[in-house]
Parts: sequence; C-alpha cells; structure tokens
Amino acid sequence: MATNETQNFADHLEIQSVINLYASALDKQQWSALEGVFTEDAVADFVGIGACEGRQAITDLVTSVLTQCAATQHLLGNISIQVSGDRATATCYLSAMHTGLGDYASDIFTVWGEYADQLIRTPEGWRIAHRTLTTIHATGDIGLNG
Repeated sequence: MATNETQNFADHLEIQSVINLYASALDKQQWSALEGVFTEDAVADFVGIGACEGRQAITDLVTSVLTQCAATQHLLGNISIQVSGDRATATCYLSAMHTGLGDYASDIFTVWGEYADQLIRTPEGWRIAHRTLTTIHATGDIGLNG
C-alpha cells in the first residue's frame, strides 16, 4: 500500500510540474521546453483561438501569438489531478496577462480560463496528450493578429 501511495504522490508532483512548465515556457518564450510538456502527437483545442495536432503545431500556434506580446504572465491555480495507471486527467484555472507592443505598449489583454488535460506516462515522464482551454472571460486589446 505504501508503494502505491508513494507512486501516486510522485505522479501528482510530476504532472503538476508538467502543467507548470507549460506556463513558465510561455512566459520565458522557451519554446523548446514544450517538448517536456506535450507528446509528439498531442492535440490542443484553444477554444476561440484555434485547434491543432502535434507538438510542433501547438508550439507554432503559441509562438505566433505570444511573440506579439511585450511580456506575458500565465498564473495557474486550483490544479486537480486524477491518476489511473499510466493515464491521468487534470484541470486547472488560468489567469493570463499579456502586454502589448508598439501602439499597444500601454495596453493589457487578460484571459481567465480553465485547462482540461489528458496525460499519459511516457518513457520520458508524464506528457499532455490532449489539452483544451476554455475561456471564461477575456478583456482588453493589444492588437493580436494570431
């Protein structure tokens, strides 16, 4: 029993680290770090923004949007994780601030939302196989073209 509890605890910590790595990679524009977040064939549905298949397509989408920002901050909270063997589901709240460039330098675009993830255990560790972002509220305009 202790072994299962220890593994469950370790799985939760690793999954939470993967979820947090995503936000950190976006804010630091460390696009290659997304290899540690998504499976190669991951699917992402950013409701209202776009859907894409494959880690590279996800990376390309977030890069095209976030390089239009002077700075971003993605804050995550209320992380809930359920593990079942080599599969897991997770949800977390998102509050993301984006500052503009050029004519929009003094403006902020804010998004509140929720990520819903399906993860799988890979030889490299836990990775997100499917992510859905549902926006709850968005406000502001920083002239995003993506």
